[in-house]
Amino acid sequence: MPQASPPLTQHDLGGGFRTLARPALPLRTVTVSSTPVVAGLSMHYRNATDPTTRGVYAFNRWAAPPATLVDQALTRLLPVEPTGRCRLSFLLSDFILEIDAQGKGSALLAGTLRLSLDGKTAVFKRIVDVRVPVPKVEPSAQAQGLRDAVIALADQTSAWITGDIEQFCKQQ
Repeated sequence: MPQASPPLTQHDLGGGFRTLARPALPLRTVTVSSTPVVAGLSMHYRNATDPTTRGVYAFNRWAAPPATLVDQALTRLLPVEPTGRCRLSFLLSDFILEIDAQGKGSALLAGTLRLSLDGKTAVFKRIVDVRVPVPKVEPSAQAQGLRDAVIALADQTSAWITGDIEQFCKQQ
């Protein structure tokens, strides 16, 4: 008899995200969207030996689109103030496992943060590129690495907004 295909494994970023003792940011909302290349459920990887090709794991998928997973995590990690005047949006452009020439992997979360005041066009913009080394080149390690990358993104975002931008968002 022919062998059956292995079962499809679904990955997410795990549970337990919670606000990490950060003061609330003067944000009304935090939203995440994605470019078309990371809008689906496929788990992608890129090998340094073929740097212009995105590979897809055959039997592993995200449990939800990456933008949804990142949105759920950032909503828990970045405390907001309902009276905040700024809106933070994140355009996710990459959510991938990159494999270097030595066969070592790193999870890459990349995109653009945009901050707008009272719903107007973007006032502040920042491109982010968060890389987290992973112990193995496999989908479960990719998921854990991207979980860590989302936490690092929340830390960077909080640090970016705190200071002059925070005062800008609080102005009357």
